[in-house]
Amino acid sequence: MTRDKPTSQSGFSLIEVMVALTIISVGIIGTLSMVGANRAIMESTWALSRMTLIADGVMTELAVRAQRNEALPSLGVYDWSSDGQGLAVLFSDNGYSASASTLTVSSSALAGAELAATLVVRNPSGRTLTRSRTFFNDLKTP
Repeated sequence: MTRDKPTSQSGFSLIEVMVALTIISVGIIGTLSMVGANRAIMESTWALSRMTLIADGVMTELAVRAQRNEALPSLGVYDWSSDGQGLAVLFSDNGYSASASTLTVSSSALAGAELAATLVVRNPSGRTLTRSRTFFNDLKTP
């Protein structure tokens, strides 16, 4: 009787397959967590950009009106419900509510300045952005 030669089988052992699957799983989980974190950062940046757009728009509108000697909001906290200046449209155009934000107008302590305005924009998630501006008498149109 003759003995058969032992056959060599090629392929991966079970341990090698398990190690490869573990490495691939760690890579996929890491990638998915980075996608989630990136989305949160993008949403936060988008909200900050919208709030900045609103705040700069309100302050620019007030600056233009001050420069043209037009009526500015009276001293104190601005009443968004009776929005005589038409500033709330900047909020609604960007999907925000003006009533959640505050615009405070006060007399300025700086020489040559007439008014100081501070706007606090609040987004639906509660994040706030503050912009301040001083309006100078000497910049008005004669």
